[in-house]
Amino acid sequence: MLNEKEVLHGIVKRVLAHLDAGTTDSAAAPYRHPTWTYTDPALFEQERLKIFKENPQLVGFSPDLPQPGSFFTFDDLGVPVLLVRDNEGKVNAFLNACSHRGARLKEGCGKAASLSCPYHAWGFDLKGKLRTIFKEESFGCVDKAYYNLVKLPVEEKYGMIFVGLDPDMKFSIDDHLGDLAQYFAMWDFSRMNLVDTHEWHLQTNWKLALDTFCEGYHFGPLHKDSVGDYAIGNLSLFDRFGPGQRHHRVAFPNTSIGAFKDLPEEQWTDVFSHFQLVHFIYPNISMLVSPTAVEFFQLYPGPTVDSHVTRYRCYWRSELDRPDQGRDPQAHFEFIREVVDKEDYWVSANVQKSLSANIKPFSTFGRNEPALINMHQAFLRGVGITPEQAQLEKVGA
Repeated sequence: MLNEKEVLHGIVKRVLAHLDAGTTDSAAAPYRHPTWTYTDPALFEQERLKIFKENPQLVGFSPDLPQPGSFFTFDDLGVPVLLVRDNEGKVNAFLNACSHRGARLKEGCGKAASLSCPYHAWGFDLKGKLRTIFKEESFGCVDKAYYNLVKLPVEEKYGMIFVGLDPDMKFSIDDHLGDLAQYFAMWDFSRMNLVDTHEWHLQTNWKLALDTFCEGYHFGPLHKDSVGDYAIGNLSLFDRFGPGQRHHRVAFPNTSIGAFKDLPEEQWTDVFSHFQLVHFIYPNISMLVSPTAVEFFQLYPGPTVDSHVTRYRCYWRSELDRPDQGRDPQAHFEFIREVVDKEDYWVSANVQKSLSANIKPFSTFGRNEPALINMHQAFLRGVGITPEQAQLEKVGA
C-alpha cells in the first residue's frame, strides 16, 4: 500500500522543481497528429468495436448502488446493461433484456426487491435467476434454468465498478489498471456521496472532447476568468500507468503551491488542496480527484463520427450537509459544469467544425502536451495502427 503523504509530498517537490526551473513535464518532441482520426467514419467504427467493446468500462462507483436491490441502467454503446446489487451485497451485471421476448427490465435507477418484466411479468431474482413465469400453466413446460438473465462480466474494487460488454470477456480491475490501481487504493471511493449529474450531446468527436482534459497549456487563454484565476497554466506533471502505459495522470498545480517553497517539509500541511489530479482511464474516462470531490466524466461515441455523449457525475468526499471549508457541494458542481460547458466544450465544438472540413491534415501537440501524445497513440494502437502508419494513410485508404 502506498503512503498517501509520501505520494502527495512527492508531487509538491516535482512542481517546486519546475517552478524554480521554469519548466514542465514534457515529451521528447512535438507530435503531428493526423486530423482524419477525428473525422474518418471507418476508424470511428473500429474504435467502437475494438476500443470500447473489447475493454472493460468504468461505469460508476459503489455509492451508485448503495443497498441490496439498488440498480441503474445504461446502453451508451448499443448494449443495454442493468447493474444491480443483490442481497449478499454483490454487484451483478445483466443484459437489460427479459429472456422471454427481450423487453427492457428497468429504466434509469432505483431500488427493487426483484426484477419483473413489464411486458409479460416474468420474474427474476437479483442474481438474474428466473423464478416465476406468468400464467405458467398456460405457457407450457420450459426449463427455467435456460431462461436466466444473460450475465455480463463485472467487478467492484476500490469503490469502482467495471463492466465488460461481451458475456465471454474475462478481466480483473487490477490487470486493467496495472500500477495505477495502487493509487486508487489510497482513497475510499466507496464512501462518496453523489452531488449532481449533467449530460452533454454534442457535435464533437469523442476523442476531441477528451483533449480538453489532458493539458493545462490552455488555462491562461481559455480559462482566464475561471480555472485560470487560481491554476498555474502550462505547468503540469505527467505520469503513465498500466498495460502499454495507456492510462495517465496529470497533476495541475495551483498558484498557492509556491508557499511551500519557503517552508521545511515537516511544516507542510494540507498539501492536496494545492493541486488537482486528473486521471485518464483508458479508453474514455477523465476523473479529477481532489480532497473535496471527484469529478467523473464518461465520454462515449455518438451515432456519427462527429458526435459524442459526455456524462458528468460529481461526488462529494464527505457528507453533503457538511460543506468543506465553505465549499458548497452544489455550487461546486455548477462551477465545474459551467467551465466545461461554456469554455472547454465551446472550443471543442469550434475545433470540430474546422476539422470536419478535412482540409488541414495535421494538428500539433507540443512537447508541453505529453498526455495528448500518449493518449492518441494509445487509441491508434488500440485499433491496430502504429503512429507512423497514421501519418501516411487513413483506415481503408
